[in-house]
Formats: sequence, C-alpha cells, structure tokens
Amino acid sequence: MTSKAIAIATGGGGDVVTASVLAAKLRHRFDVVAIMSYSWDRLIIDPTPGPRGRGDFDGLTGHHELIAEVTESARLRGPGWSTLPPLVPYLARPLLLMDPAGGAIGLAAQFHAASQVFGVDALILVDVGGDILAEGHEAGLRSPLADSLTLAAAIQSELPLHLLIAGVGLDGELTPPELCTLLRRQGSAAVVELGAADVSMVAEVWNWHPSEANGLLCVAAEGWRGKVETQRDALISITDDATVVYEVDASGVAAHSLAADLFDTISLEQVEQRIRARRGYSDIDTERSRLSAHREQRTPTVDTIGDIDRYAHAASRRGVNALTIRRVIELTGAVGANAGDALRDLLRRERPSNMRPPLYLV
Repeated sequence: MTSKAIAIATGGGGDVVTASVLAAKLRHRFDVVAIMSYSWDRLIIDPTPGPRGRGDFDGLTGHHELIAEVTESARLRGPGWSTLPPLVPYLARPLLLMDPAGGAIGLAAQFHAASQVFGVDALILVDVGGDILAEGHEAGLRSPLADSLTLAAAIQSELPLHLLIAGVGLDGELTPPELCTLLRRQGSAAVVELGAADVSMVAEVWNWHPSEANGLLCVAAEGWRGKVETQRDALISITDDATVVYEVDASGVAAHSLAADLFDTISLEQVEQRIRARRGYSDIDTERSRLSAHREQRTPTVDTIGDIDRYAHAASRRGVNALTIRRVIELTGAVGANAGDALRDLLRRERPSNMRPPLYLV
C-alpha cells in the first residue's frame, strides 16, 4: 500500500527537479501529490541574498493562509527572477512555496497545513549531494542553512519522514570519505538507482537552469562518466555510485547535524544567528559579502571563446573531462541572467559539439 506524501526539496532550486524525478521513480511506495521548495537562487539569477518569501512574489495561488502554489506566471517583485515558475511545466504535481521567515516553527506549520490541505500522511525530504548529513565542522561545507532548517521543521511537524539522499558528493561540499562515514553512521540503505528513462522528461531543464549538483545527477543517470570541474575549482568524479539514492534515518541525522540547533527558531534571523554561533557565518552572510564585492560584469563576445578554449585545453591536460556551464560562466565573468544566457547562446553557436548541458565538454 502506498503512502500519500509531499516531496520536499530541502535545498530549493534544482532539488525540485530531483524531487519530481524521485516522485515518479518511487510511485510503488509513495503517491506524491505535491512538491514543496524554497525560492533561493544563485546571485547570478536573483541578486537578493537569501531565500525569497511569499511576499516577494506576484502571481502565487493561495490554498490556505500558510500555503501558496507557484504558478508558471508567478514573478518576483523587483530585480532578478526565480527558477521555480519556469519549472512548473515540467512537474506533474503542484509546486508549493516554502517561506522560511518564521524559522523552523513557522515552516513546520506550513508542512502541517499542507498535509491537511492535500490529505497526506508523510513527508519525503530530498537532498542532492548529501550536505544535509553534515555535522557542521566539515571544512568544505558551504551551504547548510536551507537543508538544516528544512530538516528541523520537518521533525517539528511530527509527520512521518523519509529522508532521501541522491547524487552523493555531487555538490562538491563534503568529501567522499566524510560522506561514507556519515551514511554508514546513519544506517543508510540504497532504495533505488536512477537511469536515463527516469530523467528524460527534465533533460532540457539544464539548458537554462544553473544547478550543478542536480544537473550532474541527471547526466550521471544518462550514463555519462568522467571528471567535472565545477564552481570555485571543485573537482567531482562522476561514477556509477552517483546514481544510487539512499534513505537514512531523519531523526538520527537531525540529532547530530546543524538541524539540532534550529528546532525552536521562530525567524530567519534567529536561524542565521544559530548557524553563525556554530560556524562563524551564515550562508546568507556569504551572499552578502559577494554582493558587496561589486564584481565587474562582462558581456561575452567572440573573443571570450578563445579564453574558454585555452582554459578547456589546460583543464583537459589536468585530466578534467568537462566543466559545468556554471563554471564557464564563473570563469568568464558573465554574471547576471542576461550575460549567462548570452554566453550559452554563444557556446551553442561557436562550440556546439562541446555543449552537453549542464556540461561543457573539454
């Protein structure tokens, strides 16, 4: 007998795509009737630090005073755009916005309200990469806030939980040994392996979506193997292990992770304070610092292709098989949605054989 469930993209952004893929893959266990996610995009798309709330949007559909559905026509107010509305056509289920303004307590209330509105009896938390398992001290950990807050709120909701980890290591944060230790400690069990047929419906998303980890999961499911250089010089090996999805004990993870500090939080500011107390800074602090750097924006030109060719050749000599397109954007300084789109168009025109979104083959 299947459980009626809501799938929650713990980190927002591209995790929505993987949550949708797993909802279809696991239909023998779960009847997923909705997907929930933050709207928290990279600064190259949304130049506002931190996750966006319900009040930042026009065009949302109300189901309940705590529940808002993202429509294809929904738009952010002010500068930037959210990747959630363009994903709506690829999803077979309603997409609900998670608003973190009320901390874990407020988010738990949203989960509980959604469970009543949609008549579900379980939550499925979907994390891509595995950083939700982190205990907070890991040197490579960069973005634990969204995952930790989601997990804390899900525990507070007191609904039955299933925590799924997909694309282990593809976010380039925790090291493979760290992830192996954490998965073993939490008694992980492999529940499914993704293949090309599972991701075929979302393959074209990576023509425009900037998510690296979720895009890498999709190309791994399609059968691609090799070494990929991602943003900030991270090097990731895509192996057969990348397509395995694990289930771990949500309560056990929460007890030993940053989520344990967030259970009673009632505002996003308080969440940041708790994260800073453990790590010295929050994810949103990092975004604020990047914005204050005022990095010069450059519009791609044909000359940019020469720079990319030289870098790609050097990367190949280092044993790299591909760069993520987001890495290419980072290297060329093509920040801003328009500049990123212009660079993609330039690469499709000048180097079509290298383009395998989200990869740029070297």
